[in-house]
Amino acid sequence: MNIHDLEQRLTAEGCNPSNYAIGQRGPASDAYCLTHNGKEWQVYYTERGSDQPPIFSSTDEQQACEYFFNFIMKMRHDHCVGFFRSKPAADALQAALDDHGIDSRQDKIPYGGFSDPRYRVFVTGKAIFAARDILEQIPAND
Repeated sequence: MNIHDLEQRLTAEGCNPSNYAIGQRGPASDAYCLTHNGKEWQVYYTERGSDQPPIFSSTDEQQACEYFFNFIMKMRHDHCVGFFRSKPAADALQAALDDHGIDSRQDKIPYGGFSDPRYRVFVTGKAIFAARDILEQIPAND
């Protein structure tokens, strides 16, 4: 496996690309990266533009890709499929997803402050493919 195969496999597994970067760190933040520094392949975490020390390194691309694939697959990959001002709208989306056999979860964040919450609906992993099939846009909103 090379980095191109790796990207395709992670996408096929429903992994959220905001959790990782492959080949180049680019603008990735709060994500795991697999990059080549000219000598070796390194897996590391980057947060707010600061790269942490590598958690894995290898001169072999295939070995690094296998490590990265297995590492990323251990993570839960949430996808935001709904972002709402009203709880009833979020509840309606969850009910629609449930009617299609798609598991979801909801949370509430203080978007514009404590008195201005937003309600988000998430699906996990490969459920993103089923959600895309039934929703006109992602994230759905009101």
